[in-house]
Amino acid sequence: MAGVAHYEFVRIHLFVDGNGRTARVIAALILRTRGFDTKQFFCLDDYYDVDRSEYYKALRTVNPQKRDMTHWLEYFVEGVAVSIDAVRERVVRLSTERIRTKKKGQIALTERQMRIVEYINKHGKMNIGDVATMFKTSRQAALKEIGKLVLLEIVKREGQARASYYVMR
Repeated sequence: MAGVAHYEFVRIHLFVDGNGRTARVIAALILRTRGFDTKQFFCLDDYYDVDRSEYYKALRTVNPQKRDMTHWLEYFVEGVAVSIDAVRERVVRLSTERIRTKKKGQIALTERQMRIVEYINKHGKMNIGDVATMFKTSRQAALKEIGKLVLLEIVKREGQARASYYVMR
């Protein structure tokens, strides 16, 4: 529905300037009312502004007689997916920056530690088996890796023994 509304608003072309921006705001509003609540980080402009000619080309693929919007909607959905992924990356980055500023200096996380933090942010929790699988390593090595994040007070352990798991602090 958001992609169709976006296209229709641009097609009608109500204003001399700003039709595309207005259409993207309307589409984002529709997505938000449909459950895409991204705490107002979500912005379609970032995707569509990268390659304006591709954006206009996708809009022109709609067949006015048949009203076939297939290519346009594929392009639109790709833009939504890329924008949501950018939000995820931004949230992980902001979370990591917040953690760093909270500490007594900067914390330099390894690539593995960043992947663990990203996984916990995405799934809510992570156990040692998940870490071992992610890095194709032993449970002992996985425990050592996540133990560093516990010492840095970035994650905390919950549960008992083998049923324990790790969450963000």
